[in-house]
Amino acid sequence: MTRLERCDVAVVGGGSAGVAAALAAARLGARTLLFESQTELGGNVAHALVHTICGLYFNDAESPVLAQPGIAAQVAQRLARHERAAPPERAGRVWYLPTRPAEVVATYTELCRAERALEVRLASRAVAGVLAAESSQESALRIEGPDGTGDVRAKVVVEAGGSADLACAAGADTELAAPEELQRASYIFRIEGADTSQLAGFARLRLNAALATGVRAGALAPGSDAIVVRASGRPGELFATLNLPRPDGDVREARASAEAIFRYLRETRPAFAEARLAQCAERLGVREGRRIAGLLRVTAEDVLSGRRRDDEVALSTWPIELWQSHQRPVFEMPSGACSVPLGALISRSHARLGAAGRCLSATREALGALRVIGTSLATGEAIGVAAALAAERGKALAEIAPSEIRGRVRSP
Repeated sequence: MTRLERCDVAVVGGGSAGVAAALAAARLGARTLLFESQTELGGNVAHALVHTICGLYFNDAESPVLAQPGIAAQVAQRLARHERAAPPERAGRVWYLPTRPAEVVATYTELCRAERALEVRLASRAVAGVLAAESSQESALRIEGPDGTGDVRAKVVVEAGGSADLACAAGADTELAAPEELQRASYIFRIEGADTSQLAGFARLRLNAALATGVRAGALAPGSDAIVVRASGRPGELFATLNLPRPDGDVREARASAEAIFRYLRETRPAFAEARLAQCAERLGVREGRRIAGLLRVTAEDVLSGRRRDDEVALSTWPIELWQSHQRPVFEMPSGACSVPLGALISRSHARLGAAGRCLSATREALGALRVIGTSLATGEAIGVAAALAAERGKALAEIAPSEIRGRVRSP
């Protein structure tokens, strides 16, 4: 890395929200640097094997209708066009898009490579920073990358890391729930060679009952029956999500539990007799972390009432989904789509610090709806547009009109 670089927009975190923010900024001509600490893009998709995109569609529809325009729609359509995703599926009153993580990561990578104004820096993390409190200032980031340590000056910074680590380290106002209140984490593993015809309908419930029997008999660790299995659409392939009893579990312990569960299934269930454990997640699927304190905060009441606002820049359609217990989530259905206002994506303490994804400004209950990938893509794009315009015009993020952001998202 060169000792000092300058850019218009620096995006920290290469998950779904960060990718969308970087793409949006670059498409408006802003020189954009995207920093991802791991060796590939995708965040929880790549490293925790998250295999569904939720929050893309309107609820209570007989067929899937995209609620998110712009990059979120582009990702969904590109996955479908290249047969990288199964058709949308319905669960109760909501629709979601089943995916394979590697295909989503490939799509993100291809979209980023196509943007000349965007440079992706993998295996690079922001270890320190002085963030601009005024619109006339630049932010200074210290970046550790494969070629050493260097400094970056950026007109606008977007925090898209799932736990707002940079914002916290740089002194921005942030919020974090008490440890005992944090949602439970998950661990996902992929199975190949299963007889998926034996796992339809009530057979999934019988699988959980079989695991519960294993727990009672002492063959499996407590909590091993808190598992959800989904067929990927490819012959014999399944994704299994093990919900963990703690939000701060150990990934090695989770993997050991996954391996024990797989061995038990192969030994006791005919559908798994010829199966193999194809892939285990590199990290836990974290559902909640630190978030910025914004100019505005989305609340559970906003989500559940389907509140729409004039300062809307993105939509939330997913229900509030809170995993306070590893056994089952609490779902609360909204009455309609809810606005995500621009102020929820802007730091209240730093005029040129934006946020998206899990670290936007919301109550922890509202975050149970806003954290999903479809909404993360939408909030990422919105703050990316705002960042590019603020950098170009020398303004604070809050000075960009939400109506202009909405127009740019619909017509890049």
